[in-house]
Amino acid sequence: MALPRIGYDVGKVSLRNNCFCFLQEHVDQHPERVCMKWVNTRSKLWFDYNPFARTLTHDTFTYKDVYDWVVHVAAGYQKLGIQKGDLALVYLPMIPWMYAGMFGFQMLGATCIFLDSFARAEHLGYVAKLCKPKVWLSGERGFAMAAGHPDLEAIPIKINMGPCTRTWTARFEDLLKTPEAAEPVPLEQEHTALITFTTGSSGTPKGADRSHRFLAAQHYAIDACLPYLETDLDLPVFPIFSLNNLAAGVPTVLPAINVAEPADTDAYVLYTQIKGEGITTMTLNPSLLNGLNKYCLEKGLTLPGLRRVAVGGAAVSRDVVADFAKIAPQAELVVMYGSTEAEPMCHITGREMLAQRSVTEDDPELVDAGVNVGHFAEGLQYKFIKLVRGPVEVSSDQQWAELEVPRGSVGELLVAGEHVCRAYYNDPEAFRKSKVRDHHGIVWHRTGDLGRLDEKGQVWIVGRLHNVIERAGEYLFPVQPEVILKRQPYTRLAAFLGVPDPQLGEKTVCVIAPKDPADLGNARLCAEREAEIRRIMAKNKIPVDQVIFYPDIPMDLRHRSKVEYAVLRDHLKKAGLV
Repeated sequence: MALPRIGYDVGKVSLRNNCFCFLQEHVDQHPERVCMKWVNTRSKLWFDYNPFARTLTHDTFTYKDVYDWVVHVAAGYQKLGIQKGDLALVYLPMIPWMYAGMFGFQMLGATCIFLDSFARAEHLGYVAKLCKPKVWLSGERGFAMAAGHPDLEAIPIKINMGPCTRTWTARFEDLLKTPEAAEPVPLEQEHTALITFTTGSSGTPKGADRSHRFLAAQHYAIDACLPYLETDLDLPVFPIFSLNNLAAGVPTVLPAINVAEPADTDAYVLYTQIKGEGITTMTLNPSLLNGLNKYCLEKGLTLPGLRRVAVGGAAVSRDVVADFAKIAPQAELVVMYGSTEAEPMCHITGREMLAQRSVTEDDPELVDAGVNVGHFAEGLQYKFIKLVRGPVEVSSDQQWAELEVPRGSVGELLVAGEHVCRAYYNDPEAFRKSKVRDHHGIVWHRTGDLGRLDEKGQVWIVGRLHNVIERAGEYLFPVQPEVILKRQPYTRLAAFLGVPDPQLGEKTVCVIAPKDPADLGNARLCAEREAEIRRIMAKNKIPVDQVIFYPDIPMDLRHRSKVEYAVLRDHLKKAGLV
């Protein structure tokens, strides 16, 4: 009899419900296949400080190497008293041993709390208070952040990875040498495997409760959208997306950049890895894709070896898609739309985006009212509802009918399905605000994104619920005006936001951070640019009440692609500009 799919041994406490089985299967089938390639610290430093360096040296690890790390470090965890149900905070950069550490916890039935390496002390302290972890896996840089945060200081087991100057509970490198090999623990489908946090751009960060079943379902959904070939070599820049690679069995090259701290050299480093290692597939955020486009176009370079690039984390404009087609015309660009709680929700290829009719074709100064993110992923249920800023409760079909907007109208997108996260860890208030459990028992996720469904069944995103501007009784959305602002040749970053106004309710403000900071001191130049912005916005029927040229615009720390509107609004208020 065939084994049940991993994550789907329904109603049982079973080894097949433990996501460790993905790694186990790949080791059984092809133990010597490359699992991960990584540029170690010494090689990266040599590359950074050698002006003649043109290649990056990668260390290579097979699936058997990674499997051996996991089972031995898990045995070491067991000797420290770590077991099923324990919570483990993981705060590490994107290196091979981070994944070994995480899989070691998960195979024992412990829950990983993963924080991106951009997280700071306040974020770590909040997570420790919410989750009460038993163990913390980090380097000394992370442990140093515990000072002044009692919930971090109180974590009883601290495991140090990498160089250390003082004694901790254990060193990860010593646990790797544990002679025993642990056995995976049978689990229930909905046993929590991983807790990841939203960026908090719309409020307090929320901990998405990802069960082993959910992680398996998410892998199956991603695999349907982004299937890999036996010959592929993939480079993903999202730390958690690499878990999907391990489940898919695709050889993975870890990026030799610090995704948490963008640098001017990132595009050059990625280009070097692509060419040197023969990368065929990649997963990027929009900021890195844009940087890679610009680098290659400025240098007259192309990427003929790429087969596919997937991009996600924020909206991607047609302009960026068109630039990518110039540097890699043979490659398929797949724009993924999703969130921490539901990935993927929709996808569209770059060719589909460029083939669709755009108002820009009639007039280059006109811009489409939103970004097309394509068709819904298979098996996903969806609804578009009226704009409701508070919690939504539904107890009948009639209530749903009253909430939903007509097809083609803009509304907030709600989704439900196997790969949609159904809970937040220890946070009923977050559930109340961001989820809807209806009278059929279906848990719907409120994405907070505003969009519409067109006549072809494609989704157009126009903005976010918490960023919608209500001006003189009319709703205005940021996506379209921000595309216009970004098209201006002098623009580095741009934002379109609302600020309170006694007459209008909210007034609209265009904020532009120029490429050349010296432009800010040129009053005549700023006045000319403001007049041009107002003219183009009026042509697109977008009211503009104020234009501000400003040194910088705060962006989200995870993707560096989304404007932090609340932070920007506060900065402008403190500067006396609004």
